[in-house]
Amino acid sequence: MEVLERVREIPEGFVRTYGDVSPGAPRFAGTVLFHADDPDLPWWRVVRADGSLAKGDRQRALLRAEGVPFRGRRVDISRARIAEDGGDALKSCFSFRRWKAADGGKSNR
Repeated sequence: MEVLERVREIPEGFVRTYGDVSPGAPRFAGTVLFHADDPDLPWWRVVRADGSLAKGDRQRALLRAEGVPFRGRRVDISRARIAEDGGDALKSCFSFRRWKAADGGKSNR
């Protein structure tokens, strides 16, 4: 199924929105994930478009463990989201993380 394939492609430390994994039908993505019976499926990497979490603290803990950036209680979508094509956005995110690591995390950027 295409939705599940898109979810499996999300690398650790990044997220996609429900609309990213099911363009034009984000609620369908939620339904598919709800009924998916695959313990290896990284469901926690799919978030709402505004960065809020459908599964609350459980999802937050899994994302934080992977190093996903947050702004308050929401995922910082501008830094953690991989665009539908994944290419340039992924390179940009990795570059930012390398810069942040070299900076020692001192910058608030």
